[in-house]
Amino acid sequence: MKYIIAGFGKFGRLALERLCNAFSNPCITVLELNPQQMRTDLPSNCSMINADAAFFLGHSALIDPEDVIIPMAPFHLAARFVIGRTPNCVQIPLPDQLSSMVPNPFPIDRANLCCSRADFICPDDCPEGELCTVTGAPREPLYEDLEQVKIAGFQVLVQRSFQILPGVGGFTFRDLCSLQNSIRPGKYILATSCKCHAMMTGLQRSDNNSLLAE
Repeated sequence: MKYIIAGFGKFGRLALERLCNAFSNPCITVLELNPQQMRTDLPSNCSMINADAAFFLGHSALIDPEDVIIPMAPFHLAARFVIGRTPNCVQIPLPDQLSSMVPNPFPIDRANLCCSRADFICPDDCPEGELCTVTGAPREPLYEDLEQVKIAGFQVLVQRSFQILPGVGGFTFRDLCSLQNSIRPGKYILATSCKCHAMMTGLQRSDNNSLLAE
């Protein structure tokens, strides 16, 4: 098993540092598209690949099912992965009523929206415990609430992000592929969510018959 950090900005660098400090000689691959973010002074157990993370994950033969993907890129990695691997699948606007059904919504554009249990900036090393480390209030998992969202014409799919270390979360490549394999013709709200934060993207997959009709 290896850890694959998708994106090497501030939080990608924190993830690398924390993995190296917490585990003995972990195998780590960093995916980074921006050459200016590339580094050559990585530990010997780490490698860096200059590539678009979603494209690399969708096409490389170097990834094993049990590898852990840590999304640190400035876009919804799971959604881009699904679009890249699914025929006739594109982004579409999210339904307008979604914003009123999730906590503290923050639209990125018409197709992408972030939401959070927190209305404040969380510490970057927050442990995913039963109580919020800032307010002390109980935390009901956001991913469970999102799975219950019902909007006519849309199916909600949630990719849970599991905490690996405080401030570092991800999911296995096997889970990401399973998510993609569940996409059938129709409209979707695809979410990646940990206990407190989520990003959602509107997707639509058309079937071949509808394309031929056009």
